Amino acid sequence: MTTHYIELKAIPQMDMLQSEVIGHCMQILHQFLPHFEGRVGVAFPAYGLGRTLGGIVRLFANQQDCQQLQQQLLQCGLQDYALISEVNQTPFHTEHRCYSRVHRKGQSAIRRTEKRLKSQGRWDEAIRAEMQQRQQDTAFFPHFHLKSASTGQRFILAVKEKRMSQACVGVFNGYGLSNNATVPHF
Repeated sequence: MTTHYIELKAIPQMDMLQSEVIGHCMQILHQFLPHFEGRVGVAFPAYGLGRTLGGIVRLFANQQDCQQLQQQLLQCGLQDYALISEVNQTPFHTEHRCYSRVHRKGQSAIRRTEKRLKSQGRWDEAIRAEMQQRQQDTAFFPHFHLKSASTGQRFILAVKEKRMSQACVGVFNGYGLSNNATVPHF
């Protein structure tokens, strides 16, 4: 249950945009969140503000997990980039949100499709035009930039916010996101 939370507020940096600070926070969080086995959910209370995720990240879990995560964040130097709150109890009678990852297809997806269809003898430039048009028509979602620890490649993780009428218990991924589990919104 997500009975408690901690809050990370981005500290303005001279050489980094607020969205970059949040991306840095999420990069560090991703080192710790998988160890909680899906019990920690992430929320962005200022989602969509200026087409960004906003400058606040809330982490929801039970009290023990929040305390453990807070200690890990304080020890890793994150306080140079974000103010880390105390562990607080989640208010009652809140709204609920579901934050999920959006997989956007880029130019590499077009290249892979082209290679596959050429080997099958079915490629046509009209297919490329259609795929590029579909990419342009895809809605914009706030996102952050990450670097894969395993491959070293940089990628964009886009986040979709969905308002939910009631809480839904579930498991969160290594970024604190879920396709169906909700977190409180206040």
